[in-house]
Amino acid sequence: MNTYDHVYLSPHLDDAILSCGGHIWQQVQAGERVLVVTVFAGMPAPHAPLSPFAQSLHARWGHLADAAARRQEEDLAALTFLGAEAVHWPYTDCIYRQTPAGHFPYASEESLWEDIHPAEQSLIVELVARLKALPVSRNSMVYAPLTVGHHVDHQVVRQAAQASGRPLTYYEEFPYAEDAQAVQVALGKGQWQARLVSLCEQALEAKTAAIARYRSQLSTFWADEAEMAASVRAFAERIGGCVPAERYWIEDRPSPQPSPRGGEGAHSPLPVRERGRG
Repeated sequence: MNTYDHVYLSPHLDDAILSCGGHIWQQVQAGERVLVVTVFAGMPAPHAPLSPFAQSLHARWGHLADAAARRQEEDLAALTFLGAEAVHWPYTDCIYRQTPAGHFPYASEESLWEDIHPAEQSLIVELVARLKALPVSRNSMVYAPLTVGHHVDHQVVRQAAQASGRPLTYYEEFPYAEDAQAVQVALGKGQWQARLVSLCEQALEAKTAAIARYRSQLSTFWADEAEMAASVRAFAERIGGCVPAERYWIEDRPSPQPSPRGGEGAHSPLPVRERGRG
């Protein structure tokens, strides 16, 4: 079975590119195989009921009957442009999901940022089994959302990824990560190592061009494409300082063995920077 060097777990059809598009482009340029797995990419059944909230989102996106199909097309266009491969899992966005009793647990804007509904535990168990079967090797890197912003679908993917037992690198979700406090909330009280990935100018431009292919989603965050491009560049420059960058996080699990001085071992607060390629 062919395996991938890098697998990105994207809750929705844009999350991985919004957060990691520059790194993905550089990895592909270096000759590495990259797969983006979008977990909640499925289309609701043709005659499935929709909550009023879901209907309002369809209207905002500009197409009612085929919203999910259009978003899949946008995702394929973006990933093809970057040179990565795509897998769309059949699970639907939280705005479409129902409990066994037929209720919509996420039927308002506010509910998207709350804790996972108890009825979703069986979904997490199913996702864990699929994550364990991913085409990765011992040396492959798996990237999961850090859950900046606390979106419920991001929480589900992170919980399933952690339960799969795979070593993970976490990406901070843009544009939610523009709020430094939201990043700290997602990190919680754990010990973390920040890893900066420097982006060359071509990578930054490629990321911006890929994001622009998600046309139905641009209005959710920005007035137009120009504002999006300026926002992407400003955030990358803020994270990287003199060199634009994306920031990733690795949970620091200290060894149980005592340090030579008898302490518990120190955790470096400084980020490690990986130079851009391409």
